[in-house]
Amino acid sequence: MKVFTLALCSLCFSLGLVAKSGKIVLSGQVQNQSMESIQISHLDYKKLVSSELDADGNFKMTAKIEEGYYLLEYGRNSAYIYLYPKDEIQIRFDANQFNTTLAFEGLGSARNNYLAKKRNSNAKLTKNLEAFYAKEEDRYLQNINTVKETNLNLLADYELENFFIKAETKSLEYERLFSIHRYKNNYKFYLGGEINPSEDFYKPLENLNLNDEDDYAQQPYFRYLVDSIWNERIQNAPDVDGMLNELRKVSSTKVLNSLVNDFYSRIATKYERPKDYLDLIKRVTTHQPFIDAAEERYQKLIASKSLTKGDFSPEFSYESVDGEMIQLSDFKGKIVYIDVWATWCAPCIKQVPYLQELEKIYHDENIVFVSISVDRKESKKTWKQMIEEKQLGGIQLFADQSFNSEFMKAYSVNSIPRFILIDDEGKIINPEAPRPSYEKTKMLINELLN
Repeated sequence: MKVFTLALCSLCFSLGLVAKSGKIVLSGQVQNQSMESIQISHLDYKKLVSSELDADGNFKMTAKIEEGYYLLEYGRNSAYIYLYPKDEIQIRFDANQFNTTLAFEGLGSARNNYLAKKRNSNAKLTKNLEAFYAKEEDRYLQNINTVKETNLNLLADYELENFFIKAETKSLEYERLFSIHRYKNNYKFYLGGEINPSEDFYKPLENLNLNDEDDYAQQPYFRYLVDSIWNERIQNAPDVDGMLNELRKVSSTKVLNSLVNDFYSRIATKYERPKDYLDLIKRVTTHQPFIDAAEERYQKLIASKSLTKGDFSPEFSYESVDGEMIQLSDFKGKIVYIDVWATWCAPCIKQVPYLQELEKIYHDENIVFVSISVDRKESKKTWKQMIEEKQLGGIQLFADQSFNSEFMKAYSVNSIPRFILIDDEGKIINPEAPRPSYEKTKMLINELLN
């Protein structure tokens, strides 16, 4: 049997050595700062460099880098940037409006201003979930091609270096391929429906080299695509032996490390077969600290009491946007639809228009819509500002300890968005209720009200 020796700390790896390397200087200012530091990370989330912010939000950091895509991280906000040796970039943004205010100046700024604008453009193009994730596969292909063409046109609007144009053109194609691969999953994730694309739909993926280590290290969407394909193949295996057989087909050490790291993450309530992933870890590594950490994670999982339909919901007492303390028991006699979200969560924000629609439809009915933010306390101002800007309705509450508050731990909330439905007696109808964008959500609420 082939044995893979992995250390937990070695699951991260550096970028390939094919790119040019050299020193870069990044400086700038964060307005309305809510976090104490800012960080640049590799695509595997390993820190490259970080800087503390002074009292005015100013920062400066220098590092030796290899040309390529990186992540700019501020708290839970992040954005892709592209760095090249000798870059001297000034970065500015408002912490309360990270996505819309992120801007760059100086040497290397053009390519990063393009990436910031591309991010906002993509958000607009995919905002209407029903229109974008069309049930007709030809229409969906047109939509993702429109995204690619829009970004190629945007790329042409900037005076950019040939090396970046080449890298970004490749990235846009990988993004398109990733959208093809994830179509079925995304349709279910956002709209709650089932679709079965034709075999021809997936033909663009047939000649993909899943073991291209250079692109895996340097191209974010290729990385997503490869991880997703291998994880699906492993997940679909009937047992641990079958999962191991799929894993043996991975010839790239970098890809292998990433997958095994993900096995640890899959020992959680949101994934099926957590015990199989624990056993798989024990089969592929002899590094005892990693095995012990996985075992501890699994023991905590099975020791936790899962809330099910018919249980009385745990209580909460959270501060509202108006400063009042609101409890779940305040809504006794009404059906309660709870939205657990955060200002930094893109899928959460995509649900906002659909939640607003539900609030409008059932305004005079015996149901209350409660949105609970799990933002960190440092982001409370950002939370209040987003409520005002997006005119969020319903009952807006702020969790006292983010994901560590007792209510969140009771429901094992470890990913968002999350929706919870509670009846008029305080009993759980569904601890993982359908999203506002699902058509069946209206049907479910209508049944309960009637």
